[in-house]
Amino acid sequence: MTRELDVILFGATGFTGRLVAEYLAGAAAREQLRWAIAGRSRDKLEALGLAVPIVVGDALDAAAMRALAPRTTVVCTTAGPYARYGSELVAACVESGTHYCDLTGEVPWMRRMIDAHHARARTTGARIVHTCGFDSIPSDLGTWAAQQAFIERFGHPAAVVTGVYGEQGGGFSGGTAASALDLMRAASEDRGVRALLANPYALDPDPAAPHPPAPDETSIGWQPQLRMFTIPFVMAQVNTRVVRRAYALAGQPWGEDFAYREVMSLPGNLRGAAKALGAAGGLAALSFALRRPALRERLARRAPRPGEGPSAEVRARGHWKLRLVAEGPRGDTLIYIASDRADPGYGSTAKMLGESALCLARDPLRSPGGVLTPSVAMAQPLLDRLRRAGLVFAVG
Repeated sequence: MTRELDVILFGATGFTGRLVAEYLAGAAAREQLRWAIAGRSRDKLEALGLAVPIVVGDALDAAAMRALAPRTTVVCTTAGPYARYGSELVAACVESGTHYCDLTGEVPWMRRMIDAHHARARTTGARIVHTCGFDSIPSDLGTWAAQQAFIERFGHPAAVVTGVYGEQGGGFSGGTAASALDLMRAASEDRGVRALLANPYALDPDPAAPHPPAPDETSIGWQPQLRMFTIPFVMAQVNTRVVRRAYALAGQPWGEDFAYREVMSLPGNLRGAAKALGAAGGLAALSFALRRPALRERLARRAPRPGEGPSAEVRARGHWKLRLVAEGPRGDTLIYIASDRADPGYGSTAKMLGESALCLARDPLRSPGGVLTPSVAMAQPLLDRLRRAGLVFAVG
């Protein structure tokens, strides 16, 4: 079907939205992109100074979202928290057969979108692709790419992949803080949300089905292949669920007992041990505070406000590195690297979300419709795009 536009960027005036708008503006001539920006305020959209069409609509207005979605091949949205602002837009995209990508890491909301829309999206052909930023493209697409490299080298897939997030630097925005705080408020008030967050298979097609044990990491550990200490990674409760959904949707291509786990690394020396103890204590204290309403509200008052975020100087110093340690059943081992020399949550995320939107709009994809993950929806075409954008995905 020929649409008026290739991409509509919704939420373009937010902190991350502005960065994605800049990225798409830079790619527009190269891609011959027909795109528009969208949001609630025409004045704020016009203030961006972009020579593209403007679409005005409130994310909570179902009729406005139903009018917006059929105009474009892809809706790319940065308007979170998505549990608050995303549902009507997803529903409109599903019904109009419009592809969709976002930056959410809100597991309970993603579960609701799966239950409400996966079957219908398969019928309409809409690819609904959550987690198209630092959460969770490195983990999801990185695991898929690591397995392709492992199979090419050893002739069979890895039985276990451990995602080890290492050196990184950057900041966080008010939108990220608002999403995290909204999720913790929901968890503190709803036993069902707490149970879902604790389920390692929360995003699987059937989260209640029997599965192999896959507990989240909760303590200091040791990674023997890298000779590094490990601690729990703050986003593992999102990333691991996304990887497991991808594996299930793909038909368990790496064997019924494939396991994915995720941690953060620190140097394997005395200084690293001291840092691991301090970081583990800090994470435990943060978790405690987020579960207590009074402490959570104090944290909220100190966090950046929506629309605020790290400066250009902080973003320019940003970087991140993920080591994926793939292990086979006979002791075969391969280390695969995903990395970027950009702020993980903003500079790098703008590339990842922008290229995801372009991939959905322009590349000949073989995936069906449905509520998918980046690797299931886009696989090699997205990997190729991200490499051209400067990200590293390679055997270490």
